[in-house]
Amino acid sequence: MFRRLKFSQRVSLEDRYLFARQLHVLQRAGVPILSSLQSLEEQLPSSRLRQVLEVIYQDLTNGHTLSQAFARQSGVFDPLFVGLIRVGEQAGALDDVLKRIADLTAWEIELRSKIAQALQYPIIVVATLLVALSVMIVFVLPRFTEFFSSMKIQLPIQTRLVMGLSRLLVGYGWLLGLGLLAAGCAWWRLLRTERGKLWWHRNLLRLPIMGKLYMELLMSRFARMVSTLTASGMPILDTLALSGDSINNRYIQKGLSGVRERVKGGETLARALAADHLFPPIVLQMVRTGEETGRLDELLGSIADYYDQQVTYLVKRLITYIEPALLIVVSLGVLLMATAVLVPMWDMVKLFKQSGG
Repeated sequence: MFRRLKFSQRVSLEDRYLFARQLHVLQRAGVPILSSLQSLEEQLPSSRLRQVLEVIYQDLTNGHTLSQAFARQSGVFDPLFVGLIRVGEQAGALDDVLKRIADLTAWEIELRSKIAQALQYPIIVVATLLVALSVMIVFVLPRFTEFFSSMKIQLPIQTRLVMGLSRLLVGYGWLLGLGLLAAGCAWWRLLRTERGKLWWHRNLLRLPIMGKLYMELLMSRFARMVSTLTASGMPILDTLALSGDSINNRYIQKGLSGVRERVKGGETLARALAADHLFPPIVLQMVRTGEETGRLDELLGSIADYYDQQVTYLVKRLITYIEPALLIVVSLGVLLMATAVLVPMWDMVKLFKQSGG
């Protein structure tokens, strides 16, 4: 038996894209698969992926098919990748399937980049604000608290609020930390259960604004996967199974499982999707038209492009709304801290002037 790579040795999405694209070029040029793998093993920049190709090469020389060799590296290549390779082998169109895999991976990389772009700025700003406020409350304000307590002046409400928060964090910060850790562990355990995961994924879709964005991301992914798999010649039941596995939402996965059972029972895909009440009318209309005209892959590809545009538009709108909202939050935080310290100091200056006068 030959060794398999550990799950922790998963290669990046970018490395898999580079591999699929280069293997497609070699197969299109007519280079034998073993020679192609040897060539890529020497050229690819990822050492982990080179290890994978070495094991796959050994599996092929020992009689495994290419899809079987890929399937044995389940920690590196997902079921969708393996399923497409299997279809390409059976149809004798491996180069075409590899191009579809590369295009699909490129789309995935672009999609993740859009999401990261939308989240990067607010995460940095909020994290910086939290660190600055924590330093002020834990290390700076206690010194002012001692000073203000020795003076007989009426402290404003924001100063009392911030000083109380400071005393709470300094005196009971460890208890709050334990509470947050316990809450995090409880949340993690909840999401490990099937019922908890289903509840959370269903409610994610109901969130204002973000729920709509999340739903459109899922619809884009579903349409893109079904379009690619259908165009590759995969049977519809296998297509639905692999598309469901590739969608990271248990609520949608459960719906697709029901759709697959109804299609298995003889219903058309459009009727099966409509019975689930999960999928938007535009998806149902395109699927119905695609089945009637025999252009399901083409029309679902159009739907995926439409949802990609919608996602881009929503991300831009979110960034437009988030920037002024974060500016307001930061301004309020700075204003609170400044007035909490400066207002009582100003009162002290007036008191000194009156006593001196």
